Amino acid sequence: MTLGINQDTEINNQVALLQNELNRLNKLFEFTGITNAVSDIDSLAIQLVAFLSDTFKLKKSAFFVYQDGGYRVIAQDNIDSAHYLEFKNKGEGLWHLLNEGKPINLLKDNKERLFTTFFELYDLFELEAQVFLPFVFHGSVISVISLGGKENGEPFSDENFGFLQNLIQFFTPVINKYIKQKEKESSLVQLQKTLHNISILYNIGQAMNFIDDLKRLIQIILAKALQTLGAERGSLMLYDSSTDELVVKVVYGLQDKEYEKKINDGHVECTRIKSGEGIAGDAFFNKKAIISNLGENDPRFFPSDGTREQALRVQSLICIPLIVKDEAIEVINITNKKDGKFFNQDDLDFMGALSNQAAIAISNAKLYELAITDSLTKLFIRRHFDFLLESEIKRSIRYKHAISLLMMDIDNFKSINDNYGHQMGDEILRKISHTIKSTIRKIDMPCRYGGEEFA
Repeated sequence: MTLGINQDTEINNQVALLQNELNRLNKLFEFTGITNAVSDIDSLAIQLVAFLSDTFKLKKSAFFVYQDGGYRVIAQDNIDSAHYLEFKNKGEGLWHLLNEGKPINLLKDNKERLFTTFFELYDLFELEAQVFLPFVFHGSVISVISLGGKENGEPFSDENFGFLQNLIQFFTPVINKYIKQKEKESSLVQLQKTLHNISILYNIGQAMNFIDDLKRLIQIILAKALQTLGAERGSLMLYDSSTDELVVKVVYGLQDKEYEKKINDGHVECTRIKSGEGIAGDAFFNKKAIISNLGENDPRFFPSDGTREQALRVQSLICIPLIVKDEAIEVINITNKKDGKFFNQDDLDFMGALSNQAAIAISNAKLYELAITDSLTKLFIRRHFDFLLESEIKRSIRYKHAISLLMMDIDNFKSINDNYGHQMGDEILRKISHTIKSTIRKIDMPCRYGGEEFA
């Protein structure tokens, strides 16, 4: 009789072992099914969270992965503000357990929460975590899964913890593989973006070498910046040292092209801001680039985009000071990404590289403009006019085209200086030169030929 009982017990034990092995194989089969259904760390995280939530009927769960110095949520179930949750490895007591790579019961006697200091430090109580599953590869915690309580209120059993240990062992190398894959993909994307930006900067540099028209040069710089950053519009603010003010002189990307042209031609007086005033003034004064993704809600914001109504459409802004020989000379403003996203560090890095090139090119163009322009009338000087005239005569002969030359002077100009002073004479010269510039075509070349003579 005793022999029969022992045989029955042995058979039952064998059946139980076989059943456990079958359950283990079934779970391994499910694990394999998950790995076969995913191709990256994000989809793996979603599948694992769904699998664990369904297996244990969890109230909440979240998948944290190590990114940029902290652990951030990339998948969750029933946690509204999960994207705000983050924690770091500061060597707290909990980390000694996490580094062991085993499931951690976060409740004492399945009731009182352990490691409350850690949860308070990172405000993680919304997780309602009862178990942490750490995934450790080569001594580093690469991810952590947080399991909330079960819907039926039952605690996690020893059998549950055994199952979770098997899950950790199975998925640790899988998680590591997909994390490394994402890092490689991110590195490749970053490399491609860097090469693309270098190509753009090279093309801009080449274009700068062949453009001596300052306004046209600035428009090309703004156009390339908007194209690369996917932004709506840009502007360049010149510094007026006589008033210590910045004023918009060139804009690009406005929907109203007629209004844009008026600004660029100097027919619209844009808002002036003091150095240190507003976001652009702050960037200029401190010689430091600024990203503001608060737009007009930024307390430093000061409308300076031509009209107050247009300026109020600013959702995000990058202000880059142009610096030559450690002195800020202008500020480039890039406004609003077309896709509604915010400007980021990559955008700032590109604009920093572009501004270095632009500052030198604009400075050289301004020196060239000073060399060929009369300081009083802002018309070409005679030496440059003689060069242009000779070139146009040769072109006319080559292509058999007509050429026109108009010469004029101011009658009795000497008597004006004698009777009213040279300041009045200078004002008359400025008025006449302004009339000439506002009357001629773009292809015409006005010059101050002599004292009161124009061509």
